[in-house]
Amino acid sequence: MRPFLQVKKSAGILNRFFIWLDSAPLWVIGFPFIIILFCPYLVLKQGSVFPIHDQLDETLLTYVLNARHLFDASDVFPELLGGIGRSGMQPSAILFIPLYRLLPALPAFLTQYLIVCASGFHGMYGTVKKLTGSSILALAVSGCFCMLPVQPVYGLSIMGVPLLLYAFLLLSEKRHVRAAYILILFFGLTTHLVLIGYVVLSFWLLDILVRLLRKRHNIHVYCGFAALTGVYLIVNHRLFTELLLGKSSYASHRDELVNAPMAFWSTVKDVFLHSAQHAETLHDHLILPIVLLLFGEGLYCLFLGKRKRLKPELRQLYRLALAGMAILAGIAIFYAFCKSSPVTDFKNSVNGFLHYFQAERFYWLYPALWYLEFALVFGFLWKISGIAVWCKAAALVLLLLPTLNLIKVNSYFYMNVNQINNGSGITGYVSWESFYSEDLMMRLENVIGRDRSEYRVAHLGISPAPALMHGFSTADGYSNNYPLEYKHRFRQVIAGELDKNQEAKVYFDCWGSRCYLFNSISGTYWMLQKNSGVQYENLAFDLDALKSLGCEYLFSGGEILDAEERGLRFLGYYETDTSYWGIWLYELMP
Repeated sequence: MRPFLQVKKSAGILNRFFIWLDSAPLWVIGFPFIIILFCPYLVLKQGSVFPIHDQLDETLLTYVLNARHLFDASDVFPELLGGIGRSGMQPSAILFIPLYRLLPALPAFLTQYLIVCASGFHGMYGTVKKLTGSSILALAVSGCFCMLPVQPVYGLSIMGVPLLLYAFLLLSEKRHVRAAYILILFFGLTTHLVLIGYVVLSFWLLDILVRLLRKRHNIHVYCGFAALTGVYLIVNHRLFTELLLGKSSYASHRDELVNAPMAFWSTVKDVFLHSAQHAETLHDHLILPIVLLLFGEGLYCLFLGKRKRLKPELRQLYRLALAGMAILAGIAIFYAFCKSSPVTDFKNSVNGFLHYFQAERFYWLYPALWYLEFALVFGFLWKISGIAVWCKAAALVLLLLPTLNLIKVNSYFYMNVNQINNGSGITGYVSWESFYSEDLMMRLENVIGRDRSEYRVAHLGISPAPALMHGFSTADGYSNNYPLEYKHRFRQVIAGELDKNQEAKVYFDCWGSRCYLFNSISGTYWMLQKNSGVQYENLAFDLDALKSLGCEYLFSGGEILDAEERGLRFLGYYETDTSYWGIWLYELMP
């Protein structure tokens, strides 16, 4: 009997420890946790690695260019695509623009990422804690959430959703109202209306309508909605001026965007199981536990509900979990509806905002909602009495282990630890230093030997982003909103090559945000590495049309064998030890 009593006593001590831990302010663990996550960047510095697509090659430059022109009165940024208006280069989070004015690009980017990560952790922690009352559950879910490979260039449009929900809950309870309004202001300045703003405002407005119908008024909820709407109106005043008053300075290239339909039910399935572009959830291994727990808890509610022994807090949690699952399914169905043939046919038949507006971006809620859904269904289990807290904690770890492993191998933290251990030769990652190749860009500037404002450059097989980051003006570029007239002029340059490559032709004509020198040899590829071996010959570019765009130099990722016959003067080949690129420099002959 004595060993049994000792085991029972130890289990009791363990359980009391977990009960104490579950009520402790574990949100403070977020600070050392995030410091650990950012240690690899302190080691690698310029050698840090990040996903390039839609981040380093485009969206990051909206911050850089806005920072360069922060204090001038110019409404046009001349560096890109013949000049783009401010409304066409608005970043996803205007509050971060001063960072890029005060700091070099990499420290500014890392500071932005740090703020995004910390907001994701503490916003999720606060929301889960408030909904479930469990510090342990809040810590586990928020730790997973903040490690998701979400692109920080989009600000808090994904990571900030739990933070806004936390502010909403505070307003609903009429507690810490001042702090809630500060969080709402912070969210509005670090997100964008067309990315997530209209989504959260839609749900907030729905809540207000329900309150009005039930006559359960809350002035703070109404004022919170008005405050967030007001912030978006002020920040996006140029957008509203263009839409409501038709005062746009140019027709956007998006007017020629062709919306492609997708199969309905396969799209529903794919989005529900895996989410969609830019909204990484890595929730694959959460779905089965959530569904099983929902089913089991439903039976539990049914059994106890008949005996009127079900606690109100359990009933409330289960209703929230059911509503959450309905919203998750509804978002997938709505996405598929927006991509269905009738809707895409309608969008292609109209002009203006409705033609290119992406209403399906409700799926940007997915990362936050899936982890909140898990917290709700497990929170129900957590509140059931009769089960030792340490047993619940063990079950929590076991259920999250597959997801933790999936998050680990896909996280920015893992990428950079892998880079430290193995280097680009094994990982294949392209570092910040290697991608932007500042030393190579400086060398090219010195070879040209002229003021960068006097000419433009174009790129063949390589991204224009490094040149733009350095300060060159480019005839080509990547933008989701530039003048349609410029797209037509640029098409004259590449028309001969597009006729030889149907894939590139469809890519440019039906989308066109990448305004690059697409061709029949490297196609639409724009990441030719040094020593790639690619050679160009018989390119049917209209160089006179290119010169009419102000372009005088060509940075090529491959050698142009018949350069002189094509009207190009070879000025040399350049690369550096750290550069990803090897560039053949050509001058367009007069």
